[in-house]
Amino acid sequence: MSSPSSKPGSSRPPWLVPLLIGVVVLIALLLLLTQCGGDDDDDTSGSATTPAVVQSATATAAAGATPSASGAGQTGEAGTVMAGGEDLMLNLTAAGLKPYDGQEATGNAVEVQSVPADEGFWIGSSETDRLWIQLTDTGGESDYKVKAGDQVGFTGTVTSAADGFAAKTGLTAAEGADQLTQQGHYLSVKASSVKLSR
Repeated sequence: MSSPSSKPGSSRPPWLVPLLIGVVVLIALLLLLTQCGGDDDDDTSGSATTPAVVQSATATAAAGATPSASGAGQTGEAGTVMAGGEDLMLNLTAAGLKPYDGQEATGNAVEVQSVPADEGFWIGSSETDRLWIQLTDTGGESDYKVKAGDQVGFTGTVTSAADGFAAKTGLTAAEGADQLTQQGHYLSVKASSVKLSR
């Protein structure tokens, strides 16, 4: 008959198995906590970038610019004047406007800068970045009384300004006659197409 000490496992302390189970559970909990901490880090980094994205989008909208030149004209964002799939407001020079001479242009929620004439007004983001709108078919009076600060929508035609056009509109030098002459183009817009956007 064999002695009790010869049986396998008889010398194992009774507390060893619970201790091993406890160690395994502890390791599992530590792993779970580590993963939760990683998720928190990811969330924190995500929330940290959110304000920058919002700020960038806000700045873009405030500037009236489209996020990319290739995308300009496809979405008709507020503050744009689209012709030939491009935003005319991004290049208000004679060279920038000339390629669109005779093309239809559509304005969307563009700000009125000033209304120095009965039959025309400036649109744009500032006194230097603006485009002249010449109203047609008004019958002496336009259907909608445009005011500075309004945001308007319209459909018109990119038109080459003939010699002396700025003077014929009644613009003075202080009102931007020289700027209109240098740009060499304006938008010919039927008064009935001008609508208040805001």
